[in-house]
Amino acid sequence: MRRVVQAGFLMLMLSVATAACGQDKASDPALTEIQRVKSGALEVVLLSPSQAITHGKDTFIIEFRSGGNLTDVGTVKANATMPMAGMAPMFGKLALKPSGTPGRYEVESDLGMAGTWQINVEWQGPAGSGSTTLRGAVR
Repeated sequence: MRRVVQAGFLMLMLSVATAACGQDKASDPALTEIQRVKSGALEVVLLSPSQAITHGKDTFIIEFRSGGNLTDVGTVKANATMPMAGMAPMFGKLALKPSGTPGRYEVESDLGMAGTWQINVEWQGPAGSGSTTLRGAVR
């Protein structure tokens, strides 16, 4: 009986460990999802360590997901614009770099003012090529 209990406990522990190691977390728990858009088979997710993207200098994360899992999309480019009624759009500065985790990119931004900004994202690599626009309020 004792061996059966030990074997059952061992199987349970192995199952938990396997599930934990194989699990691809949706995102770091310290990050807040700001926006998620679908582009073909991919979801592009904007995450922030705070509750929002802020004007001035800030940092945030852009993730690419397929079936809920992070997906390597290769080379990523992005730019930020703020449409201005009756005027040329305002341009912000974005610097993207891979985070070390395939499918996750760190972004350093410098957005000149609060308001509604468009972040245009393009990618090309193992998951094909594509583009999408994230729109949202910047505080």
